[in-house]
Parts: sequence; C-alpha cells; structure tokens
Amino acid sequence: MKKTLVLIFALLSVNFVLAQSVIISGRVASERRPADLSLVTIVDGNTAVIATAVPSADGSFGFAFNPDYEGFYMIGGAKDMDIQFPVYIKGGENFNVVINDKAISYEGKLSAENKILAQWVAMSEVVRNKSHYWMGSMSIYKDFFPEIEALAAKVPAFVAGINTKNAKFNDLMKDYVKFSTEYYAINYLMVPRSSHPTKDDMTSYYKTIVTPNHFVNDNVLQIPMSKRYLSMYVTFASEREKDIDKQLLILGTDKQKAEYLSYSVLSRFKSYDLYLDFVEKYGKYFATPAQKKLLEDTGAKLYETRSGGVAANFTYPDVNGKNVSLSDFKGKVVLVDVWATWCGPCKQQIPHAKKLEEELHGMDVVFLNVSVDEEKDKDKWKQMIIDEKLGGVHIFASGWSKITKDYKITGIPRFMLFDKNGNVISTEAPRPSDPALKTLIMKYLK
Repeated sequence: MKKTLVLIFALLSVNFVLAQSVIISGRVASERRPADLSLVTIVDGNTAVIATAVPSADGSFGFAFNPDYEGFYMIGGAKDMDIQFPVYIKGGENFNVVINDKAISYEGKLSAENKILAQWVAMSEVVRNKSHYWMGSMSIYKDFFPEIEALAAKVPAFVAGINTKNAKFNDLMKDYVKFSTEYYAINYLMVPRSSHPTKDDMTSYYKTIVTPNHFVNDNVLQIPMSKRYLSMYVTFASEREKDIDKQLLILGTDKQKAEYLSYSVLSRFKSYDLYLDFVEKYGKYFATPAQKKLLEDTGAKLYETRSGGVAANFTYPDVNGKNVSLSDFKGKVVLVDVWATWCGPCKQQIPHAKKLEEELHGMDVVFLNVSVDEEKDKDKWKQMIIDEKLGGVHIFASGWSKITKDYKITGIPRFMLFDKNGNVISTEAPRPSDPALKTLIMKYLK
C-alpha cells in the first residue's frame, strides 16, 4: 500500500509539472524570415530573452518552457523596438501562432486570456504598425488621426468586456489596452514624419490622455513597451518639461520613478561626476535588487580610477552588522585592503600589515579591510579576525560585488590608497611588504 501511495504521489507530481509547462508552436509565413525568434520576459519594465528558436526551412518554430511568473511574454525580436507579439502565460498553455511580417494570428486551443489578447492585437494592428513600427510606414497624421480616434472609441466597450475568471489578467489587460492606446497615440507624435500636426490639428482623444493620478499602481511595468511608454507619457504630459523633479511628479510610485529614470535619464550619462549628482538626488528611488544593481553597474562603467579623481564610495556591514562606508573616513588617509580568507597571498601580507599599523599608530590613517568572501564563509571570516588578532576596520562585501566592479578588481590582494578629501591616491598601491607603501602614506599624511 505504501508503494502504491508513493507511485500515485509521483504521478501526481509529474502531472503537476506537465500542467505548468507551456508549449507554443509557430510558423513564420512571410517570405522574409528572421534568423531567429526570441521568447522575452517582462518584469518590472525590464525585458530579458529566456529562449531562442531558429525557424526551419518551412518557417516552423517552437518554444517549450516552464514560466517563472504569470503575465505577459513577447515572441519576436530580442529588442523592444524589434517586431514582437504578446502572449499571456499562466502555465499549462499549448497553442499555435502564425507570424506574417508585422501581423500575428493565434490558433489552437487558446486560453480565455489569450482569446481576449488576440482580439486586442488584431484590433490595434493598424495603429500599432503606423506608430510603433514607424520606420516601415509612410503614414502622416492626416491618415493616422482618424484611425487612432476610431480605436479609442472602441476601447471603453472592449475594456468592459474583459471579464475572465482570472482577476489578475483582467486588471493587467484593462491597463494594457488603455496604456497601449495612449502609447500609440503619443509615440506617433514623437517619431520622424514627413508632416507633423500643429496644436490645432490635434484630435479630441489627445485631450483626454493626461489625467491626475494616472498610474495608481505598478501594472504599467508589467505590460509590453512599459518603459518607453512611461518616457513618452511623461514627455507628453509635462509638455517636454526639462526639470526632472517636475517630471517625476507625473508618476505614481517610487518603482515607476526608478524605471523612468533608468530609461530616460541614467542611460544618457557620460561622466562619473554627473552620475554621483544623480545618485545623491534620485538614488533613493532605486530600491529593488535589480534597480540597485543597475545603479551600481552604471557607476562602475562610468568610473575612472585615476589619481586625484573622486573615490567610488562603497558601503558594507562590519562584524557587528553595522554599515560602514569609505566616505565615513574623510579627514583621514585610508588604506583599503581587498582580500579573502581563502587567498594565500592575502594571508602573506597580514604580518606586514600589522607591523605597518603599529608604526602608524596614532596618525590620521585608517586600515579598512574589505573581505570578498562569499556569504557562506562569513563565520569563517569573523573567526579569522579573532584568531589572527587582525587590526583595523573589517567589513564584508559578500563576494565580488560593487567594490570589485567599480575598481575593476580581478585579483586579490588589492591595496588602494585614498587621501583625506576622499580622492584617489592609487587604486593599485604597493603591498604592506613593500616599504614604498609607508613612504606613500607618510607623504599624504603630511
């Protein structure tokens, strides 16, 4: 009986897994076929390719995967401005699509969600192609405006008919219809055309787009083209306002503000000084792990470790869990030792570092030791500080994180020296075993 129960449980587990898997079969019907097609995720406004399929000789392709989340995915090119088509996945779907250039048809046993999505994609095809895929269109406002007005007129009834048993989809889809219509309308005005409308040419729909509290939640970040739409909406609603603080007033949440800033502002920086000013003013909005990583990676890319330049700040917890930053020690010369408990050459420098610290005791110099041990070795790191009677300040970077990215550290030990004003003396200072290090420190202490 026990074996029977185990077998039944195993079969149920297999069936559950199979029920969650998704199979999308497809065919490219157009003569010009892409070299490959991508399956793209949308998470907090950010897109990522999770699978690639190469169409066969007859144009057929397919994706089989287990979804990481319920929501919108895209099929088509890898980039946002490539030709892409939405699908809604919650797990267990098995259907077909036929792609013909900028058009798609959804076939087979469609879920209630994808039936509605297919209707919207077909209904909005003309305005989508003229607005979003504008480079292949000779359209001007005189032919586009009647079409966007006709589509906008259909939206209220279409939204009212979105009433599946899936409440999450209903909310997302209603917002997708509303926001994508607005995007097509606004984007049309922002891209090159042979003829552009004046204010007097603008039709009635355009006057209804801007409303107070437009984004009451973060659904907007889960729909296709969300970041570009946010950027376009802010530009349109603010009438091309240049003041970032005024732009942000249009958005509803900190997450929206961070994603807008990352797309419309952060990506344009060419200097580290501008980046530092940006972080000081707007870094507070970057709260999710992905947003924090983007901010750090941008700083690392812009930072130049030149002598006399401003130090790239970093913050990590000490042995008691208290956050300690490089910037905490302005007014003192700071010797940073980037090391790990597993690093043999790092350990060889310990006696020399102890001797140097004794010789400089009482002077305005701080020995800041940054461990790049992984989180699993944190206790080992704490114990080694005790066993070796290590002096100075010790903080834990939990792996090859911000400090190694900013300072382009690929090997340890790495010693770096900073002056009393928080500027770089050297990001590749001599090791404590080299008398040149003490000479260099004494120079800046004076």
